[in-house]
Amino acid sequence: MKTLLVGDLHLKSQLILPIVDNVIKDNNVKRVILLGDYVDFPGQTNNINLYARDLTFLFSWKKNMEANGLEVINIIGNHDADYLINFVSQYSVENIEVFFAIKEQLKELGLQVAYQLNDFLISHAGYTTLFNPEPWHFEKITSRHLHKLEELADSIGTKRGGLFETGSPLWADLSELKEKTNLKHPKQIVGHTPQKNIDASNNIIGIDTFSLYLNNHHEYQVIGNGDLIIHDDKHNELTVISTNWGNLETYETLKKLIQ
Repeated sequence: MKTLLVGDLHLKSQLILPIVDNVIKDNNVKRVILLGDYVDFPGQTNNINLYARDLTFLFSWKKNMEANGLEVINIIGNHDADYLINFVSQYSVENIEVFFAIKEQLKELGLQVAYQLNDFLISHAGYTTLFNPEPWHFEKITSRHLHKLEELADSIGTKRGGLFETGSPLWADLSELKEKTNLKHPKQIVGHTPQKNIDASNNIIGIDTFSLYLNNHHEYQVIGNGDLIIHDDKHNELTVISTNWGNLETYETLKKLIQ
């Protein structure tokens, strides 16, 4: 079976998932793993309509995929975790009523911390030497997991401005993960740290290629090239898929979406 892995969405489902649809059709994909951070977008913390439209689109997309026989796995990211544990950060939506509405929508996605894909351990940010997968990490998160989830959300490494030696599987910077790789899980695929492209030649593979940033002129610029990656169970191999992300059409569509 072929599994498609997709990096951080950050309220860009309406831009990214149509690209994903084409890759699914062209490659006979039967499982999709989304690596978290479905919410929050630079400069859009008060854009209530963007949050509402994008999460509705994401939820409907997942239901449609499942109705057509595809399995969709939703990994939780650090941004998503903040909503589930009721922590309003500087990058969360500003409207508190909308904040709690987003929390309920995220719960409906059936989020989990990790997924084992043959030799590869999948999570949002990765497992360093300080963290090991626990059984609940592979379960759908419920209210009984929230205390432990809060511990992961609070464990931020120095590379991301925290006090820990490394971050948790919600927070580890890719440099922390490479420097202090968990030897029990040497092969990992993660999002969280923006990448220009996907390099599948390493055991630690970062796939966050859809990130944007605001430049000094308050204009959005792409960081990565929109690469995706497919795992083929039959041959236990990875294939990097190039996309048309970052072209002029992307910028024009983005302007309409954030209005």
